[in-house]
Amino acid sequence: MFIVGLVASALIGVSSPLSLLFFSDLVNDFTSPTLSGFVSVIQRMAILGAVTFAVAYLQMFCLQFCARRQARQIRYLFFSSVLSQDAAWFDTANVGALITRLTEGVDKIEAGVGEKAGLFVQNLFVFIGGVVISLIKNWELALVSAAFFPLVGASFAAVGFIVRKLSAKERAAYSRANGIAGEVLGAVKTIFAFEGQARETKRYSEELSEAENVGLKRSTIFGFVLGATDASIYVLMAVTFYYGIIMLGRGTSDPGEIILVVLAMLFAGATVGQAFQQFDYFNFAVTAAGELFPIIDRVPPIDKRPNDEKVRLSSVRCDIVFEDVCFSYPTRPEVLVLDHFSWHLRSGQNLAIVGASGSGKSTLIQLLQRLYDPDSGRITIDGVDLRDLDLAWWRSCVGVVSQEPTLFSGSLMENISLGKPDTSLVEVEAAARLAHAHDFISKLPEAYETVFVAQDGGGGMSGGQKQRVAIARALIRDPKLLLLDEATSALDTKSEKTVQVALGEAKRGRTTVTVAHRLSTVRDADVILVMEKGRVVEAGSHEELMARAGVYANLVMRGLKEKSDESDEDIGDDDNVEEIIRAAQQDQEKGDQVPAEDGDFEGKTVWSSLSEPFEDMVVGKKPNTFLEVLRLNAPERWYIVLGCITSVLIGGTQAAFVIVYTEMYDIFLVNETQARLDRTSVICGAFGGLAALRLICYTINEVGWFDKPENQPGALTGRLAADVPTLQNLTSRRLASMLETFVLIVASLFIGFFFSWQIALVSLAYFPILVIAGAFEMQTWSAEVAQKSVKGASVAQEVFSTSKTVSALQAEKHFAEKYASQALLSYSQILKGVARYALVNAIANSLMAFEFSGVFYLGGILLERGDITILQLWRSFSSISFAASSLGYAASFAPDAKKASKAAKAIFDIIHRQPHLQPDYGDFPHCSFTGNLVFNNLSFRYPTRKQVSVLKGFTFKVPPGKSVALVGQSGCGKSTVLQLVQRFYDPSNTDFTEGVIFDGANARSLAPNWIRRQIGVVSQEPNLLDLSIRENIAYGLNYRLEEAGDAMSGIPMEVIIEAAKQANAHDFITNLPEQYETRVGARGCRLSGGQKQRIAIARALVRNPQLLVLDEATAALDNESERVVQAALDKAMKKGGRTCLVVAHRLTTVEACDMVVVLEHGKAVEWGTPSALLEAKGAYYALYNAV
Repeated sequence: MFIVGLVASALIGVSSPLSLLFFSDLVNDFTSPTLSGFVSVIQRMAILGAVTFAVAYLQMFCLQFCARRQARQIRYLFFSSVLSQDAAWFDTANVGALITRLTEGVDKIEAGVGEKAGLFVQNLFVFIGGVVISLIKNWELALVSAAFFPLVGASFAAVGFIVRKLSAKERAAYSRANGIAGEVLGAVKTIFAFEGQARETKRYSEELSEAENVGLKRSTIFGFVLGATDASIYVLMAVTFYYGIIMLGRGTSDPGEIILVVLAMLFAGATVGQAFQQFDYFNFAVTAAGELFPIIDRVPPIDKRPNDEKVRLSSVRCDIVFEDVCFSYPTRPEVLVLDHFSWHLRSGQNLAIVGASGSGKSTLIQLLQRLYDPDSGRITIDGVDLRDLDLAWWRSCVGVVSQEPTLFSGSLMENISLGKPDTSLVEVEAAARLAHAHDFISKLPEAYETVFVAQDGGGGMSGGQKQRVAIARALIRDPKLLLLDEATSALDTKSEKTVQVALGEAKRGRTTVTVAHRLSTVRDADVILVMEKGRVVEAGSHEELMARAGVYANLVMRGLKEKSDESDEDIGDDDNVEEIIRAAQQDQEKGDQVPAEDGDFEGKTVWSSLSEPFEDMVVGKKPNTFLEVLRLNAPERWYIVLGCITSVLIGGTQAAFVIVYTEMYDIFLVNETQARLDRTSVICGAFGGLAALRLICYTINEVGWFDKPENQPGALTGRLAADVPTLQNLTSRRLASMLETFVLIVASLFIGFFFSWQIALVSLAYFPILVIAGAFEMQTWSAEVAQKSVKGASVAQEVFSTSKTVSALQAEKHFAEKYASQALLSYSQILKGVARYALVNAIANSLMAFEFSGVFYLGGILLERGDITILQLWRSFSSISFAASSLGYAASFAPDAKKASKAAKAIFDIIHRQPHLQPDYGDFPHCSFTGNLVFNNLSFRYPTRKQVSVLKGFTFKVPPGKSVALVGQSGCGKSTVLQLVQRFYDPSNTDFTEGVIFDGANARSLAPNWIRRQIGVVSQEPNLLDLSIRENIAYGLNYRLEEAGDAMSGIPMEVIIEAAKQANAHDFITNLPEQYETRVGARGCRLSGGQKQRIAIARALVRNPQLLVLDEATAALDNESERVVQAALDKAMKKGGRTCLVVAHRLTTVEACDMVVVLEHGKAVEWGTPSALLEAKGAYYALYNAV
């Protein structure tokens, strides 16, 4: 089909010079004393128009259908190939760059191998046909014209190479920027908590500075060559016509031949310039393909696809042996994580692994899943090397519950079923009951069909709820090997006890490996391994290790409570603890994930429009989208003015060209040879002047109309990757072409009606057909394409960012099918869109032939009657024809303009959304917060789940300088209180005396940024950015950096080091090769969970906050680190009379607090000192003894 489309393109190209043969006959007839043969010529032209219509329809239908089908296939293959890659590849991959390739990159390939490829072939055959016909009719005159072609061709080839290289650099810069956008999306609450909006905007814009410079160079080169090409065509016409007049004087040529050669070579030369523009798209496509296909073709060292040549055991006992295993992560090869590790895990045995953060515990879990292969040594399963097993089969035998539970956008039924595809609701419910998840799921409005939009691994659910769903997902497949990496860490004490019992039953009859900091969860294990620096230092049962009084016993004794002998089961650490019910931060329609930049960094940025993504937005009055796009270029307004002027001049030169060009026909009527040469010299001089003016205007025009990247708006990752580059179709060369076309049409209409209103009217009658066809295509160009692109980017962002979970679940095929259904057009949709567009193309290509037939039939009659002269006929017809041709050229941009318009609308919908909570709107008290915090009848419902009341009249007064712990089961409202304190949301209370009160002032009267400056936050999930450790810690002082106008160097190193020491992070940081300059990777992937959390603690402490908010701050630390950090936090809570709010499940961690508040169903049911509440034997006592 593609070959058919190219052949049809070639035939369309040939039809243009073929029509000139008919035209030359007509010129000879009109310049002869008598009119005799023009009717037969017109009939042939009409037949040619009909043939052209059919071939043009076939051309565009075949090419566009192939291109869109190929784009669909490439997107699917790329998405699937990325998911098939190994964990080591993902460790170094930039998710933002991958999404850019998936969206913008494939769009460029579609353009380069579809319509633009056809237009290139079409223009190429116009050139070939024009040259061949000219040589046949008058080889001598044709050679004179051809002398200018090498210059045009050389510039064409050179610029193609330059543009291709510059485009690759430009794309790389955009990819890095999109990576930042995706990273910021995943940590949006952390960004707001530490006032990082301005800094992230700046970081984003800095990555685009290279794109700006490269794009400007590319645009300048393009403009110069395009102008030079057009100028050379004018000179070509002048020289060819002058020489033709000489030949006419010698009697070796006739007017028809001269016009044929001039126009044929003119069209041939002009199409070189147009082919150059189409070849630009091909260069973009080649560049994009060079980035896409290496990934599509890459076969990972660890191939996840089913492989019949690999071993599949008939029965699995799961007798596992580690033989002298050494391992270093590919991103940090200098750090040996496992050092000659050996162990034999017997079938059916329950193995627990404990040790400090970074000792290699979770690494063993990943090696058992074969996410990585050992550097040396081997792992055997029932005597077979793990590398020899069919990996897809092996992972189907393994159930995994990771340290950080990840849920995906979709229903709970779908999420749990990922563990076992094609499962029934009965099986899902059974697994949920086993994981203690059925009760809370049943209470949801849609039960198992409740849909959540994933953000930070499962938006709209508490940490405990997410973890229980993840456990159900692992248990539903009835795995032979169960891997638990802190499986109960996110549960409250009551839920943990229940789930531990369930897991105890689930472990029976299967081999189990449990990684834990929390030693109470492993005491019943058959064997406990104690690890240090990648080696086993102790092994045995709980009783055996306690009897040895070694490392394990020391860990246990250090974790024992000082005030009670009864709770040794609470000893240890927790990596990922429950974060209470939080609604989806925005619904999917608002889905606004990524902060963006604004055109004027000195004023309001787009961050101010996205400054509170947790509240409903108010949409203000929306100005005209096109004017908004231009307004973004306000800093370049003088370039825009200059660009407008040069565009007008370019359009004017084309109109002037008609006047000069039609003089040629009048010259043929001059009989005296010298007079004819003198008049020809004047015409040639005019051509030269127009050529010079056109060269200057094109060069200036391209520089002026280039869109500077920092002025482009953005919103979501998908829109940053797909929509923002599309906006250039509303500006840049597209806008220049539109303005040129407008000027040319207006001038041409004036010229046409001035010389012959009859000819102009007939010519103009064909205009509405072209305009209506183009408008129809514009209106019917489906918005679904743009919607699918954004949805596809959203799915890719979610899945690529959680690749290890996808691999563990063997869900690559599931998500590939989900991507295909949600992000790709069906073949029937493609077929309908292509059929409409092909019809428009057929009309545009054939209309000129029909217009020619009608106009010259009338012209012949008017000439016979003497109503007009030959000059009036040529000028009127030529001017309208030029206008129609220009309009057709502009119509070819209709799809791009429509896409750009829809993209701009989507972007400006976000920019114009006014948040209820402006970060700097409200009072900024001159005095600092004293710590007097009051909750008065606090009520709250999440905006996206207004039917669920999370807080129901919560009332409590936090004394200044005191520490208060909020405890309770999952769903009681603890973490919601912390979010209201940070003013991520406003309470539901309407009475201004109720809500959250800071030093007597209602939080709703205070600016959110002032409130957040008083607070240091350590959340359950660290959310580190892909910066150095130093930069991540200094992130806590963003507002000071912004005030000082300094990006990084304004924070003294000693301040950062002191904060790291307080968080027990300094020692491990200094042991890293680059110490504080070590980059942490995306979401801190190069650090262990405990290390990430300690960096987050340092980030909070570096600002010396008046209010310290700790949401399971020590959850990810091992026992020793927890003891030291808890002591540091205890000291920090007492430092300078600091007020503290602590959320915790592990009640041993709150004993140092002055007060404890027990929440149930959104209300405070009990409060007092920890000891007093234990003595009261009420709700706190029940929680305390739940384990």
